[in-house]
This record gives sequence, structure tokens and C-alpha cells, in this order.
Amino acid sequence: MNKTTLILDLDGVLITNPIWKPDEIDSDGYSKFNSDCVENLNTLLAMASFEMWLSSTRRTVKSLDDFNRIFKHRNIKQEINGFLPKYPELNSRKEEIVQFLDQFKISDFLIIDDDKSLNGLELLIKEKLVLTEFMKGFNRDKLEEAKTTLASK
Repeated sequence: MNKTTLILDLDGVLITNPIWKPDEIDSDGYSKFNSDCVENLNTLLAMASFEMWLSSTRRTVKSLDDFNRIFKHRNIKQEINGFLPKYPELNSRKEEIVQFLDQFKISDFLIIDDDKSLNGLELLIKEKLVLTEFMKGFNRDKLEEAKTTLASK
């Protein structure tokens, strides 16, 4: 079975704190995730076979092992396979995702992110984007959008 590459952000997807407030910290010492968003992510992960790649800028301050422990502590049912590579010459999430998809020849993917620069993606990529809102995250409406996106590929 082919796996769908899930490109996942954290802030505005699973972490929905207002930007004017410091992150609420979980018992493992890392930022709390919105439990409804985690539940929605787990629902999505149960629907298909995914390879999960973290695109969050937070990927630059923790190791993959650290993030997998964080995800496990928050009861996310799947490990992260890797981080989007750091491309120092690129200036936006949009450019990073395009480079990643091109470099690794990925055609079966889903992007969940709140970065508005992704509105500028070319249509063939943008149609596989679920663009969340910062303080709402991966809510029920966005889960339904992700289901529809998966069903149409």
C-alpha cells in the first residue's frame, strides 16, 4: 500500500494558543496541543496510510526523537518520519514545501498548515492543502476538508 506524505505544521494546527499569550506547557515540559485537534489528527491518521513529515519551524530546536516522544505523550497514534529539510536559501514555507515535493518526487501528499503564504502555491499543490486558522487549528471542519481532499486524489 502506498503511503500518503502528510506535511504537518504545529502552530495553528495542533497548538492554538493566541500569539499574545505564552504557550501553555504540558507535563512533559513542551507546549500543550489542543486536544480536539489531536483527536481530529488521529481520526485522519486512521483513514489512510501516512508518512508524516514535520514542516513547523519548531523542527529546528528539537530532535526527531524528541518530537516523537512529545507526540506519543499527547497520544498521537503515529510517529513522525522526518522533518522537511532546512533550505537556507529559501524564505517561506511555500518555497520549502515546493522544494521538498520536487526534491523527493512526491506526488501523493496532504499539507496541513496555517501559513498564508501557501495560498500562493500552484493549483496542483494547493488542491492538496488544508489551510487552518491559527486559533482554531485542525478543527472538525478542517478534518472534513482533509477527508474530502483525500477522497478526491
